[in-house]
Amino acid sequence: MSKTLSFDFEYEHDYTLIGVHTSLEDYRLAFFLNKVLNLKFKRYREDLDFESKGCSFSFFVYEDEVNYKSWSLISNKQYFFEKEKFDFANLFQNEPKVSYLIPEKRKVDFFIKISGNIDSESLQLIMQKIKGIKNIIALYTVEPNKLKSKDYLIF
Repeated sequence: MSKTLSFDFEYEHDYTLIGVHTSLEDYRLAFFLNKVLNLKFKRYREDLDFESKGCSFSFFVYEDEVNYKSWSLISNKQYFFEKEKFDFANLFQNEPKVSYLIPEKRKVDFFIKISGNIDSESLQLIMQKIKGIKNIIALYTVEPNKLKSKDYLIF
């Protein structure tokens, strides 16, 4: 008779996650974050591709080697037209489909992921600076352990 050993594995995340609501395009948001936070976000050479979802999400990174932090800016929404239903004659009647990186946070446009230790005072200062960017509608921290789709944020 063989026994099966099972256990629950609770992964502790060593990053801070910020949800951003904005009307800014990804490259504009990266530009303004670079400006107000003195970062150097650069678009990663490849987007985050998910064949299972049939889409990809824009991805910007910055490695802060001085402070031992890694910053990521990830879009949460991908708009696309279904190829078989696209009709050039009815261009304005076609509605794009939306795919979400984290479906349970549909209203979030972008996530800022800060890997490494960050104290609450520094986080509040960062968030205050980001809130000062024009066209930032809302900004708040997201608890990764409460997300069903948290595995999509492992990169």
